Amino acid sequence: MTIQTKRLLLRDLCEKDISDVHTLFSDKEAMYYLDLPHPSIEHTQQYITEILAKYQENPRRCYEMAVVLEKPNIFVGVINLEIEHSYLKDARACLDYYFIPKFWGNGYATEASKALIKFAFEILEVNKIATGTLKCNIGSEMVMKKCGLTQEAELKQHTKFNGEWMNRVEYAILKCEYFAK
Repeated sequence: MTIQTKRLLLRDLCEKDISDVHTLFSDKEAMYYLDLPHPSIEHTQQYITEILAKYQENPRRCYEMAVVLEKPNIFVGVINLEIEHSYLKDARACLDYYFIPKFWGNGYATEASKALIKFAFEILEVNKIATGTLKCNIGSEMVMKKCGLTQEAELKQHTKFNGEWMNRVEYAILKCEYFAK
């Protein structure tokens, strides 16, 4: 599956993406707010294999996609929309995105997120899209706001990060809000 935007191509991940995905997921700056161990190439291979298997579910619930700068065909990140229930209409979906730091600040995360949000509401007919981040992740929070999501909650001392308890903010947009804009 593919989604075209003005500058980007969002497409299903494939085996040939292993090296690019591994570079992204191994980048300490890109994964900083996740506070996760950096994967080996074998873990990245397993991840791709699991995603490819999820694509075969019926109905499909996983839209984990490579984000490619169309010209000159450069991998810039990964975006994911995961439908929470086995049915599509009126379901809730979760949105996540990860981009290679040298491509930050160009609006790619916002452009890709808006395209996937449009797809979710207009094609999949989900009712709600939610996402969240640590309160200190200002860049990610800005993407959420630019995409029309509004803050629903601030969870106090929700996640331990770098040995410290941090607040998490939760953002969402409803189908009726999306279509009202």
